[in-house]
Amino acid sequence: DELLLSILPKKIAEELKCSGKSEPELFKNVTVLITDIVDFTKKSSEISPKDLITELNDIVKGFDEITEKHNCERIKTVGDEYVAVCGMPVANANHAVNILKAAQDIIQYLKIRNQKTKHKWEVRIGVATGELVGGIIGSKKYIYDVFGDTINTASRLESNSKPMRIHLTQDTYKLVKKKFEFEEQPPLQVKGKGKMKMYFLKSAD
Repeated sequence: DELLLSILPKKIAEELKCSGKSEPELFKNVTVLITDIVDFTKKSSEISPKDLITELNDIVKGFDEITEKHNCERIKTVGDEYVAVCGMPVANANHAVNILKAAQDIIQYLKIRNQKTKHKWEVRIGVATGELVGGIIGSKKYIYDVFGDTINTASRLESNSKPMRIHLTQDTYKLVKKKFEFEEQPPLQVKGKGKMKMYFLKSAD
């Protein structure tokens, strides 16, 4: 049970235990968060492998505690990239608000951590809202993964974000515009979608 819950969302783990399978599912209202560490390749070459893994483990642990606190689900880490969602595999009406609160806490967590540790890390964050398909990949080594334009858009926003800033789409903005303050950005050319309006969440400080 503990092993399944460590690699799969609880709902998916329960389905797997009860029926031996979990069918792929389309989720219509999901918000995605993608973080990427600034200058990771350069910095990682200056740190011993042991210290690098220790640093990444500590950061991911901190991020996991934050996403769990805000009812979000970490989907995966790929190198220094961290992907989390809210609204799947369990629906959540506050998916956009929860993800933005988690994003704010991630930045605050790193700011505080950087004051105490030798190695200083910053992230860029991209957030997008829309449809996603989720399902288990593999039959021996299970991975729960997500697919769809929403992931691609969040990744595009992350790569066009700025250090320690939260960059989001107009779709996310419309859901949360009365709950946060924003800075509208020039439209961004997104592959397959044309120009899209983008926003930065205003920094708390």
